[in-house]
Amino acid sequence: MRKHWSKYLREQIAEDARAESLLAANARAAEQQAMAYVLKWRDEERRRLDLESELRETKAKLSFEQAENRRLKNLVAEHSALIDELGKTRDELKSERQRVRKLEKQLNRRTGKEGYFGLATPSSLKINKTIATAANQAKKGGARVGHAGHGRKDFAESEADEVIQLNASTAPCLCGKGCWLPNGFQEHCVIERVPAKEKRLFFLKPESICSNCGQTAVAETPGVTRGGLYGNTMVAHMLSEHYLHGLTAGSVCRREDINEGTFFNIAGRCAGLLEPTFGRILRMLRSRLFVHADETGWRKDGGGAYGWIFANHELAVLLFRDTRGGKVPLEVFGSDPLEVNLITDRYKGYDPLKINRQYCYTHLLRDLKSLEKDFPDDLEIAAFAAEVKPLLKEAISMYRKTNDLAAYVPAATSIKDRIIGACMRDANHPGVQNFQNIFREHPDRVFQWVKSPDIPAENNFAERGLRPSVIARKISFGSQSSRGMRTREILMTFLYTARIRGLDPGATLEKALNLLCRDPLADIAPLLGIEWEPESEKRTA
Repeated sequence: MRKHWSKYLREQIAEDARAESLLAANARAAEQQAMAYVLKWRDEERRRLDLESELRETKAKLSFEQAENRRLKNLVAEHSALIDELGKTRDELKSERQRVRKLEKQLNRRTGKEGYFGLATPSSLKINKTIATAANQAKKGGARVGHAGHGRKDFAESEADEVIQLNASTAPCLCGKGCWLPNGFQEHCVIERVPAKEKRLFFLKPESICSNCGQTAVAETPGVTRGGLYGNTMVAHMLSEHYLHGLTAGSVCRREDINEGTFFNIAGRCAGLLEPTFGRILRMLRSRLFVHADETGWRKDGGGAYGWIFANHELAVLLFRDTRGGKVPLEVFGSDPLEVNLITDRYKGYDPLKINRQYCYTHLLRDLKSLEKDFPDDLEIAAFAAEVKPLLKEAISMYRKTNDLAAYVPAATSIKDRIIGACMRDANHPGVQNFQNIFREHPDRVFQWVKSPDIPAENNFAERGLRPSVIARKISFGSQSSRGMRTREILMTFLYTARIRGLDPGATLEKALNLLCRDPLADIAPLLGIEWEPESEKRTA
């Protein structure tokens, strides 16, 4: 019994030890969990304190923004009040000016610049130019001494289209005693105009029939497109009047008694015949030594468009496009490097081209003059302009001044060095700095003219070439469609190229149409005096 009880006690003690160990482990786990909760509580407390601090800062910022908002609202209200007051002041000023003009008119107040009718002088008679100086008034007009002139030039009898011999005078001599005796002939050259007259031609063309198959053949009508009503002479004249000389289509059609739709259909058909020639002229520009380029606004069906010119003294290409972007010059010159010297203003649309650029010095002169006009009292601008303007003018005058390259390059380089010296000096005025930066930042675009006397330093050729298009835009409001712009650029390119090459544009167009009517694939280059270059030949850098 005692042994059994001892065993029981030992088991009970072991069970109590296990329970005690379990309780100790649970106590340690509870203590660790309590510690974790304490740490978590500390983190949350710290976060709460940070959020409370951030909340206080946000409330402070909100208060500041609300105050700033109230201040800005007050400023807006004050600004609106000032605008209203300014509007009232402008109205009052306008009213006062009208009142002053009325009073001056009543007083017949004069400034000394009025014409014959005082304040009532029409604009066509108003004096807008100051009186010339005494030195200018003393100058003798006319051409320079030794100039051949462009006056009257008589012609020989062999050059006359018609020789007319007049009868002797039948009126008696004023002396009343003698009689008229033959004394030879006195020559008098007269240039007269034969009025243009519409001529109706009725062709009877022989028709033949094959005795075997019955097929017929008819002779071609000369000088007219197949089945056309209007001859090539008349067509060339009408197209030249509109696309070269700038007459409106309505004026040409009324003069020739033709419908405008018919006129534009004829123009489109002729442009289609000349399109291959247009493309080859365009590609030939890539092999020229230099090309002038410029662009101006155009209209297409009331919307915006642009007219472009790429020309020199041999070729002229006019383009009419919906865009003023750089893809138009890329269409002309391509993306490959070329040795062409392109003379332009500083428009960035030409920047994608891989060719030599020459900025127009005439535009730079205008910029200097505008700078002088805007700041007439600035001594720095006056001194800079007085030094640089003569150099720019001298550079412009160097074009084709001599054919001796050995003598030209040193003289041109001397001008270049003086321009660089003026543009490299320190300047304080922003206007002078901006002008200097053109030569500092783009030295490769301002001195191409130094390489050869055949490269001009100004772009007046392109501006003069675009002037007829500007006038046409103003009086005819542009083109009605993309097809109309395409027709215009092809015909103007052909006519302008003919005129540049010293030909009669209308007569050359007539010859080209006569040739193309017989053979649409005929080569009309000889009519323009052009020798086509191989299509693959390029003047690459």
